[in-house]
This record gives sequence, C-alpha cells and structure tokens, in this order.
Amino acid sequence: MDRFTDGNALAGLLEELFVAEVTTAPRTCQSCGEEHAIGEHRLFTAAGYVLRCPACGDVAAAIAVLPDRYVVALQGTWSFSREA
Repeated sequence: MDRFTDGNALAGLLEELFVAEVTTAPRTCQSCGEEHAIGEHRLFTAAGYVLRCPACGDVAAAIAVLPDRYVVALQGTWSFSREA
C-alpha cells in the first residue's frame, strides 16, 4: 500500500523555494490535463520529495534537499499570481 500525505505537508519547503505560499496555486497535469491546487497533490517522501497528480498519479514535482542547494524538477503547468 502506498503511503503519502497531501502537498500541504510540503508548504514550508515550497514557500522557501518560491518565496510565496503556493499550496493554493493551480497546476495543470501534463498527462491527464486536470487542474488541481498544489496542496491537493499526493506527497511521497523518501530520499527526497515527490508530488504526484491526484487524478492520474503522474509526477508533478521531484525535489531533493542537499546541504548547499535544492534540486527541483517540475512537470505540467504551475500557475502563480502576483499580488499587487
């Protein structure tokens, strides 16, 4: 059985990376085309973090935290709005 939490568990790290709170931002999946808030994605953790689409399970993001940097791969369309 897969063990995962939702993307909200990654909120602190995502805020550190994007310098904004992004769990409510929409992401459109490159595979199934569905749009979901980043916080709705399934988060799997092991040597790093993997966010997966809640509809089809395809990878949305893979994040590794190294001592001196982050390594990030994003898939699909992530939409962030600027606040005036």
